[in-house]
Amino acid sequence: MRSLLLAGAALAALPLVVHAEEAAPPSGPNYAQHLVDVTLAAHPDVAVLAIHALPAGGKDAGIVASNIGRIGKPADKQDLGVMTTLKPNLAVNKAGDHYEVELPLYDASHRLLGALGTVFAYRKGADKLAMQAEAVAIRDHLSRRLSHVKNLTEPYRFDTITPTGNYSQALVDDLFDAHPDLVILCAHTIPQGKPDTAMTISGCTIGRIGKAPDEDDLGVIRTGQERLEINETGDRFEDEMAIHDAKGRTIGALGTVYPYKAGDDKMALRARAHAVLAEFEAKGTSAARLLGPADGSGVPAPESPLTITGHADLPGYEGDFDHLAADVAGNRLFVAAEDHGTLEVFNLSTLEHLKTVKGPIETPHSILYMPDVHKLLVTDGGKGMSHYFDADTYAPGKSLALVQGADSAGYDAARNRYYIVTGGKDVPMKDSWLEQVDPRTGKLINKLHFDADHVEAMEVEQAGKRLFINVTDKNTIAVLDKLSLKELARWPVTAAEQNCCFALDEAHHRLFVVTRKPGKMLVLDSDSGATLAMFDAPAHVDQLLWDDKHQRAYALGGEGWALIVSEQGPGHFVELPRLVTAPGAKTGVLVPENNAMFVAVSPGESKAMAQVLRVSLGN
Repeated sequence: MRSLLLAGAALAALPLVVHAEEAAPPSGPNYAQHLVDVTLAAHPDVAVLAIHALPAGGKDAGIVASNIGRIGKPADKQDLGVMTTLKPNLAVNKAGDHYEVELPLYDASHRLLGALGTVFAYRKGADKLAMQAEAVAIRDHLSRRLSHVKNLTEPYRFDTITPTGNYSQALVDDLFDAHPDLVILCAHTIPQGKPDTAMTISGCTIGRIGKAPDEDDLGVIRTGQERLEINETGDRFEDEMAIHDAKGRTIGALGTVYPYKAGDDKMALRARAHAVLAEFEAKGTSAARLLGPADGSGVPAPESPLTITGHADLPGYEGDFDHLAADVAGNRLFVAAEDHGTLEVFNLSTLEHLKTVKGPIETPHSILYMPDVHKLLVTDGGKGMSHYFDADTYAPGKSLALVQGADSAGYDAARNRYYIVTGGKDVPMKDSWLEQVDPRTGKLINKLHFDADHVEAMEVEQAGKRLFINVTDKNTIAVLDKLSLKELARWPVTAAEQNCCFALDEAHHRLFVVTRKPGKMLVLDSDSGATLAMFDAPAHVDQLLWDDKHQRAYALGGEGWALIVSEQGPGHFVELPRLVTAPGAKTGVLVPENNAMFVAVSPGESKAMAQVLRVSLGN
């Protein structure tokens, strides 16, 4: 793992591979990455943590989780040495500022899984033995929470509904620590008022939160008969038992696993399992309590009005996506693959991947689909300017000669005008422009200069005459006449910094603004600029959408959740239950005709699986 201490080139992107399914998808990082994330939070002195997996057969060992990316990087000589000799690798890097402790990593039955690399900040004379002891303690803690090598790459979450950090998980963790003879402990809970088939894993020592029940699990809760089993390798004894509430009603199942070898007293192991069940039932007295907050208050976590109903995975994609567009009549979804320099086309209904459009584009950002002239216009931040494509054949057409750095855009459908932000720090330029064009002919109508190097998203009134645009590096909002581009007002944003995204409820005169420092959503009166409400939002939002049908604003955050705000009565703004998405899920498009929103999941900094999600907007 020596390369973790050195700068290295990014992994090359793999070919695009996509699949889609109708069931709600797993969300967020794999289980190994979840363990890395929570361990780093608990050990702030650890600079780098990386898990290498050793697949069955001992071939193709590589990184499956880390806080510095490099997922899939093959094991080097030092890594393989740790996994074959079972001896630690201890090293100070060449710069003398980091100390690495790499140890063999085992599962809960002490079977070799791979290696764990722990890197500490270091200075000469620091206590290496203390660092080694901390690395061993981290390794042993993780090993107890791993079932087998495939467990590393399983999803941590199997659905986006079961709340994490709930009381069930807290009980499981407490009991697991109190009973060191346990190998695995998992609690399944049936949500209150739901059928038994809605039962999911609510707390478990090996991840799998939200995993649906199999026939064995359903058999336990339907018959009331416990399930006793020796695993296929003969080294574990499992007892799965029904969980009952205070009135004796079945509310789930508890699975206990103990070490086993031939000749062990199964009835003694069964008695231990029932003792653990009794402790669990004494505290987990209802399904609402188990699925409620970790403090056991029993208030169940509310469900989001939105649900994820399908997804396409892009396992080889690295970097970021930008904006999306939909062709409803043609059943197509377009995604700007910003860091690939391509336009990706999907089937809007099934999310089947249809086409990768290459050509002159370098850094695609915004997409305008014009069905009447069978054209796509893609803004491009590269030197080659923005480009037209034939919407049927995807053949490239002429380029649109603008100032370099074309990025975010807004469309006035009634007047057939397209507004594009150009210039700015990414080109790099110290100034920015807003350029107004006729998108069907490419004719430049007008442009406005900004003495600013960071101008972000805009909203264009469709019935009115105004355009709102974020002058991000000045922390202001410019209000423009959309015809002349004359500035009508300049509103300062004082509650937070880096205002980046807009959504407009034109009918009710509401302008929703998201900031990044810190993450906030401000609700403004779009006539006066007065702040009407403010909510905590993700800090990495790249898209804010207004859902006119359901009267909601959605802030899509790269942290893996979306803020949902609704105005329920004049001036009464309410935060609805969050939608849990995936790390990097920060851009999207609403398709009201399908009652759906489509969200692009960028691996970017998170290194999570690149995806396109389909989200039902509900009632």
